[in-house]
Amino acid sequence: MGFHQSSESKLKTNDLAYLGFIKLDRSSPAHNHLVNIRDQHSALALAEYYFRCGLDVFQQVGHDHFFNALNRSLLALIYARKGEWDEALKIAEEAFDDASAQGGALAPICELLLSAILVESGAHQQARRRLANSMELLRRMEVETTGKDSSLFRIQMFGPIRVFHGGQEINATQWRTVKSRHLLAYLAHQDKPVSTDQIIEDLWPDVDPDRALALFHTTLYYLRRLLHQFTQEEMIIRGSKRYQLRPGRILSDRFQFEKTAHLALEKEITAALAEQLEAAVSLYRGDYLEDLDYQWVMPIQEKLRSLNLELRQKLAVYYLQNKMPAKALLHLQQLIMLNPYSETTLKLLLTACAEMGDQAAVIKHYAAFTKNISEELGLQPSSEMKKFFAHISKQK
Repeated sequence: MGFHQSSESKLKTNDLAYLGFIKLDRSSPAHNHLVNIRDQHSALALAEYYFRCGLDVFQQVGHDHFFNALNRSLLALIYARKGEWDEALKIAEEAFDDASAQGGALAPICELLLSAILVESGAHQQARRRLANSMELLRRMEVETTGKDSSLFRIQMFGPIRVFHGGQEINATQWRTVKSRHLLAYLAHQDKPVSTDQIIEDLWPDVDPDRALALFHTTLYYLRRLLHQFTQEEMIIRGSKRYQLRPGRILSDRFQFEKTAHLALEKEITAALAEQLEAAVSLYRGDYLEDLDYQWVMPIQEKLRSLNLELRQKLAVYYLQNKMPAKALLHLQQLIMLNPYSETTLKLLLTACAEMGDQAAVIKHYAAFTKNISEELGLQPSSEMKKFFAHISKQK
């Protein structure tokens, strides 16, 4: 793929000449000579060569993060124009992975370039998925870039609901009613315009419609009055009998968690990605909206609970594969508490303990698991699990 060695060598020989090319008088013999040298190579070959030189330069001067990822994305486009799709996609994916690890505007830029390559290669479904993800990243960035603004509200939706403004928590005594806090959480959960009828159905499901409408307007009044104590900006906007929180003015831990999780689950985990996942799982302080008892909460609670388990298991496997059993153990201890009947989790937990040389812990965890499923489910470990334990308990 890419350059033949002889072509690259010839271009390197003329590098210094090219540096003076743009300074030469167009009528000079030297200018004409360099035009002839340039014309011996295709425009794409020259572009590839100089993008590769750029990668080398950025690495040498130590600025091999932002510009290196962007440069590689552009290099991938060159390969795409040459029809070398495998190489183009490989380089573009690597550039996007690096950009995602760095965060900021670079990630959606690199993913848009990757989408362009996918479109040209005919992978339209993948391209649509990538484009949708890029747009979501850009939308979330609008919220994140306002994070330093003192008028920003931040809602913790994992565990008990907590609401902050400019670093200061709105405490329980400031809420006129519990329902006003539920309404704020509900609007943050929806993250889109919601009709009055839908709000009433979700928050006052068993109340007479006329009374429910009155309660909604009273609760909305209390919530708006509270928010106005912190900002003069109208935080709840209304249009066509639909209500939503003002876009870009509310930060939610749920959306930060989901953004990182969905990016991570599509890729092979790296050290940089592991750091992002650690930050994501640290946001999971308990079940989503755990102090709200509504039917609409339950499906998303289960979804996010499963996602948290999946992220922690992904981290644990990564740490075990990279000889970091102590880090794996931190997640596996959480996993076995959250999913106490999982033999997959138990195997990983016993492996971590064994790699740390703690055979007593191996025996203790297996015994606790056996007792647990026997007393609560009337089951015994599978034959495969028994064989696994017999093998790992003999390791020194």
